[in-house]
Amino acid sequence: MDSSACNHVLYADDRGLYAELHLTLECSRPGIATSHDVNEDHCAAALESWLHANPERILLKLLVTTSRVHHGSFGPVVDVLASRQPEIHHLGLGARTFPDFGRGDYIPDDLSRDGSSWRLSVPLERVLAAVPTLHELVVQCNDIDMAHDILGTKPPSPFPQMARLRRLVLRDQALNPAVVSALGTSSFPQLESLELWLGHFAYSWGGSARDLVPLLNNAGFVKLRQLAVVSDLKDTLVDVLAESALIARLESLRLPFGVLGASGALRLHDRWSAFSNLRRLDVTGNGITAAAARSLREMAPDVVELGDQRIRADDEWRFAPPLVDLFDAWASAR
Repeated sequence: MDSSACNHVLYADDRGLYAELHLTLECSRPGIATSHDVNEDHCAAALESWLHANPERILLKLLVTTSRVHHGSFGPVVDVLASRQPEIHHLGLGARTFPDFGRGDYIPDDLSRDGSSWRLSVPLERVLAAVPTLHELVVQCNDIDMAHDILGTKPPSPFPQMARLRRLVLRDQALNPAVVSALGTSSFPQLESLELWLGHFAYSWGGSARDLVPLLNNAGFVKLRQLAVVSDLKDTLVDVLAESALIARLESLRLPFGVLGASGALRLHDRWSAFSNLRRLDVTGNGITAAAARSLREMAPDVVELGDQRIRADDEWRFAPPLVDLFDAWASAR
């Protein structure tokens, strides 16, 4: 690998058949901690150089990250993966920290100044097509993109079948309902764990819990046992889950950092028979009052995890999940 390409490499272990590689979209040089200098094309060239030099190695882990959460695209990196078709088992793409909901939708022309927004894109459909050998995919950005009908006259096509994928984490500031729709028609026969940060799904897209119905009844997810949904969806989410085919197979259901309040807890209580197979129900970080939390916990004290609830004087719950690190998701399955 030439020296100019090396300034995107944070870590490389390519001493055996199974290699690990961590690249960054930034150029690693003095001042990068506060620089906005993202060069995705140059990063893609670094990946191309490494794959050319290591054609026989299996990438056990490939991470491509950025600390500059306000702009960038992983498209050029995915182009290299599509061209080279390496065998990769664990792939992570995205911002190191997520989400930065305090920013708006504007990216300044002068990127040397602090921006008021971020737009970090991952072309999900092309990722899956480029690396069908994946066992795990973690994406953390605010623009999970996919090919779709521009006029919106036909539903999104299913994603490529992922015969080996066991864990999928999609964290988006506001996940496009088209992605959810495509998942609802896709086949991931080995998928065991699915985490969806729908984000501002209702506010930004006018999405509703009903958009999840095809996914929650998808026969292509026959082995799915762990589901996490982080969103601004309210009590109807409980009803959609309770009425789904998936709920009877789930072992773990996580609905953290959402906007469920006392009425949401009451719905969980009243429809508990649908959730009784769960070994874990995590509603940490919602807005469940103390009395409602107590009633819910009494249903199954060894199952329900309430954690800290956000208490407000009024009944309005603003969707505001905490900042998380990509490595939290990356490490949780290890």
